[in-house]
Amino acid sequence: MADQIERPLVPDPEWAPTHEPGVDPEDGLYETLTSLPIFDTLDASEIREVERIVHRRQFLKGEMVIRAWIPRTGLFVVLSGSVDVVRQSGDETMTIGTLEAGELLGEFAILDDSPRSTHIVAAEPSQLIGFFRPDLMDLVETNPACGFKILYRMSQIMSSRLYHIVDDLRRLRASLA
Repeated sequence: MADQIERPLVPDPEWAPTHEPGVDPEDGLYETLTSLPIFDTLDASEIREVERIVHRRQFLKGEMVIRAWIPRTGLFVVLSGSVDVVRQSGDETMTIGTLEAGELLGEFAILDDSPRSTHIVAAEPSQLIGFFRPDLMDLVETNPACGFKILYRMSQIMSSRLYHIVDDLRRLRASLA
């Protein structure tokens, strides 16, 4: 593997302040990363490299994690607690889902910077990690094999989700006919 290159912290404009990247062997982050489908093809050294570049942040209950209608910049994993997915229409807001510890959100943002359509709000005190596009692009440049594995798994995950969405739409269309 190439020599480790010190990379500057690239803060996410929608998710500041971030915690400095770094590894705390007692925080369980390694195990969380290995359990996520997006990283399940990485070997131990590649997981450790990702572990060093992810950003961590604590949120209080009711705190906005991600705002709708701003460009996407990264994906997020709920480490602890839970977050609500909130859609806003005019003055009315509606919680359309809740994500628990271990769940991934915003994975399309690694490839697409179109605006988010929902807010993400901490449903309780929560800790999340962020993995941002600039960090992935740097990883692709410094460790192409690792970057490729992540991008390939991302494409598989997105393809599977799209397949299920299309299947659901077909069933809905059939039931309406």
